[in-house]
Amino acid sequence: MKIILASGSTTRKIMMDAFGVPYSIVPANINEKTIRDGNLKIQAEKIARAKAENVLKGNDGIIIAADTFGSFKGHILEKPQSLKEAREMLKLQSNRKCTMYTGFCYIDKANNINYSNTAVSKYTFRKLSDEEINKFVKNNPVLKWSAAFAPLDPYQVGFIDQIEGSMTGLMYGLPAEFLIPCLEKSGIKLFSK
Repeated sequence: MKIILASGSTTRKIMMDAFGVPYSIVPANINEKTIRDGNLKIQAEKIARAKAENVLKGNDGIIIAADTFGSFKGHILEKPQSLKEAREMLKLQSNRKCTMYTGFCYIDKANNINYSNTAVSKYTFRKLSDEEINKFVKNNPVLKWSAAFAPLDPYQVGFIDQIEGSMTGLMYGLPAEFLIPCLEKSGIKLFSK
């Protein structure tokens, strides 16, 4: 059974590689900013579903899609568009409790599986100094990451004092708690490669 990851994300690729199942990458081509909902949990799920359906149009097999963004008091923290915005996002999160939403969608037409959901991770940042933020933004590809950080990195995981909720949603942008049961329902054996 062909498996397609509808994302070019490095961290999602690391997660898929860890499961030892063969897959290919076909990034979705959608405008995420056009998909909005007053409920951020539903918004993340809608974006993941739109990605999956976009890739499904030209491909057969199992489609796995996800979308991740952070939030603090109504401010949505997607990928920053500039280094200035990245600095502002990190300052906003510093010493505060924030939420990361990871929408997930899994479509396997052959086995009649069409599942979507959102993993929620609440995390508390330690206090970051302006100097640390400036150095970090200057030396890292912050424009590639939702909320301007990637907690998979050993240094960046040190930004976080506490986490509750989905660890793999926050760290990898691909919630294992949803993915593994879906793969098993499709009859995919983990570590088969």
